[in-house]
Amino acid sequence: MRRLIFDFGTENVRMSVEGGRRPPLSEPAVVAHRMTGDVVAVGEQALRMLGRTPDGLEAERPFTRGGVRSQKLAEALLKNLLARVGGHGFRRPEIWIALGAGASAIDRRGLGVLAQHAGAARVRYCSLSACKALGLELPLFQPMGTLLIDVGASCTRVDLLSLGHSVAHHKVEAAGDQIDEAIARLMRERYNLMVGSATSQAIKHALIGDGADHATANGRDLVTGLPHSVTLERSEVLPSVELLADQIAHAVRELLRDVSPELVADLADHGVFLTGGGSHFGALADMLQGRLDLPLHLDVNPEETICKGLQLALDPKYGSRLQLRTA
Repeated sequence: MRRLIFDFGTENVRMSVEGGRRPPLSEPAVVAHRMTGDVVAVGEQALRMLGRTPDGLEAERPFTRGGVRSQKLAEALLKNLLARVGGHGFRRPEIWIALGAGASAIDRRGLGVLAQHAGAARVRYCSLSACKALGLELPLFQPMGTLLIDVGASCTRVDLLSLGHSVAHHKVEAAGDQIDEAIARLMRERYNLMVGSATSQAIKHALIGDGADHATANGRDLVTGLPHSVTLERSEVLPSVELLADQIAHAVRELLRDVSPELVADLADHGVFLTGGGSHFGALADMLQGRLDLPLHLDVNPEETICKGLQLALDPKYGSRLQLRTA
């Protein structure tokens, strides 16, 4: 049975083939549909429709916080990706998915039913944190504490690993989307400018990711109703990043408070690892390092880390030592 690997993210879905050497196929996790439920577009085409649809048509994201927000829309997106490889011997494939620690039986069942309805013969699950550690080439199976901070779009996961398993984990209901919302609120309250989610994200990446001193936002003037542009300074956005850093640092302290001192001592030697989309935000990394007073290492290619880790999990050398579930 041919096997495919999937990374279901809030913003993007990535897929790779077992043993594949090419980068994972990535598609924006967006589906456009009519109010009747008929799907009009998926992926990149649907992403361009966000905030630009007429009455009777809506573009939305089917995944949120590691779970399925809309079964029907998620299935449409997955079918589209499977169709791309259907002519290459991947009919009724086995699908491998990474799931975060603490994922409920409802989350597992939701993803399993979705994949099987889309055409999968069988679904297997692997620990998300274990996949991240494998993808980062960390000593996952050693008797050593390894702390991962995974900053995604809709949530942040903090996970302490040792001997191939999660020792303690915590999920923070705050991540990159929180910064987007803060930017949109700032534009509205300080400049009377209404901006869309795509504009907020672009400003975030320019000021927090690329480190630009300022960025221009185009939107609708709330007073005149006409198009208007505002230049936003980096210093105006940093408070929202500081708030996120405070929330994550608090979660790390709470998690470490209840684990053995030996595992905590390991972190002083080799630090913590920042992965997910948040690893692109240099300002967030600097703030976290200052708050935790620990060496902080960045995932240089977080878009491919989960798929790379799942590829390794397919190898019996690693897979036999991981906790795997079958739908």
